[in-house]
Amino acid sequence: MKTRIAVLADYASLSIDHKLNIMGIFTTINAPQVPVVHPQMKLVTQFEFDASEAGQRPMRVTLVDDDGHELFGIGGTVTIQATHDGHPALLNQIVDLSQLAFPAFGDYEFRIYLDDEVAAEIPLLVAQAKPPPGQQPAA
Repeated sequence: MKTRIAVLADYASLSIDHKLNIMGIFTTINAPQVPVVHPQMKLVTQFEFDASEAGQRPMRVTLVDDDGHELFGIGGTVTIQATHDGHPALLNQIVDLSQLAFPAFGDYEFRIYLDDEVAAEIPLLVAQAKPPPGQQPAA
């Protein structure tokens, strides 16, 4: 298994011919105060598998803070389709994350597990937004 893509984005979709479309890739959320709730984001991954790796596999996505505490987790099973042409199988995943809360400023990380092993890590910084010139920060 090889990780080809692992990003956070504003929008992602799969076209009818299985093209992965990604718009608005980001690594930072700027917020005036915490806790902050992000209205919507997409966690987008593409994994490559050899023919010998076909079958069902457990998958889990977690969000951890900079102390390693898990704030969020979801899991399920993915099916890796066998290819018959000798090419690797690709697994595109788009996880829609709505109303996700971040309790503090700092570093976070999404971890994607396949077969209980970390397959990808996606860092995210929640930073304090600077007020526009001439405005005082919110109390």
